[in-house]
Amino acid sequence: MNILSVCAVAVVSAALILTVRKYSAEQAIMVSVGAGVVILLCVIKEVLESVSAVSDMLSAAGIKAEYIVILLKSLGICFVTEFTCDTVSEAGMPSLSSNVLLAGKVLVLVTAMPLFQDIFATVTSLLSTSS
Repeated sequence: MNILSVCAVAVVSAALILTVRKYSAEQAIMVSVGAGVVILLCVIKEVLESVSAVSDMLSAAGIKAEYIVILLKSLGICFVTEFTCDTVSEAGMPSLSSNVLLAGKVLVLVTAMPLFQDIFATVTSLLSTSS
């Protein structure tokens, strides 16, 4: 799906949301979530192709497969967190949105911890061999 299709879905959804919101805020939120899911599903093919390309590049560079997994998990957490924060904020709950954002940041840190441990071990071994 190209960007024009995504934008068309977004504009039509926005108009529908503004119309529905006058009568039922709950249904407007559901339309908003539904539109977001439709857009995400439309671009999933391109995302999968990009993930494959990044994986191939990193493998060709000799980077460990577990680093690729960390990268992809972190990106997934970021995308899901952003989508959720926008949806919850649109629903009028900014403090809940902030909590989701904080949770997303913590989960990215936890997901990347093995990478930090490997970097620390490499630095430590370099420092111990140079002394």
